[in-house]
Amino acid sequence: FFHPASLTEKYELFCRLGTSICSAMGSADCISVEKEVEDKSTTVLTSKIDGGVFFKPNRPALVMSSTSWTPDEDFSILLEAALMYDRRVAATLGEEDSMDEGQLWIDIKSGKQFDYPRLLFIITGKGPDRKKYEEQIKRLKLRRVAFRTMWLASEDYPLLLGSADLGVSLHTSSSGLDLPMKRWLICLDVDYQFVLLHSPASRSL
Repeated sequence: FFHPASLTEKYELFCRLGTSICSAMGSADCISVEKEVEDKSTTVLTSKIDGGVFFKPNRPALVMSSTSWTPDEDFSILLEAALMYDRRVAATLGEEDSMDEGQLWIDIKSGKQFDYPRLLFIITGKGPDRKKYEEQIKRLKLRRVAFRTMWLASEDYPLLLGSADLGVSLHTSSSGLDLPMKRWLICLDVDYQFVLLHSPASRSL
């Protein structure tokens, strides 16, 4: 059931998720600008060429997290990390904070490859704190990082998990005994990297 997704599965999944992926949560971002590329054989990750499916050379790295959006998961940690990455890349490239993103958007749409990849965070789940964090995401000024929050169909969840480059769990337990990665143990089945907050229970992984 849970397995590393093939290129064809990734292509078909992101074709189905196209509208949700290409719609920015706030103003235009490094993922939504690609929706203006009128190529039905292309998704944010892959391209279909002569019947074969290939990764796009300038595809973003896909980071996934699954959550119930409760106080047990502090997503401000992830937002801060995303902002730090975005600012660090800009500083390394000598970009000013006041730089107009217009040229960057043009470069992305034209397929230009960058030394530092774009990051696409997809956070799945429902819960009481979802709206709070969505509002915080909308206020972030990011050039090379984009966030999407969504609720997936049961058949699409394992495919998205199997498509990700990295999994993140921010779950903590008030007792310190609950295994914070229990929902992520399936990552072992799809054989990819994941990160979690340190806790006494996490030593068992």
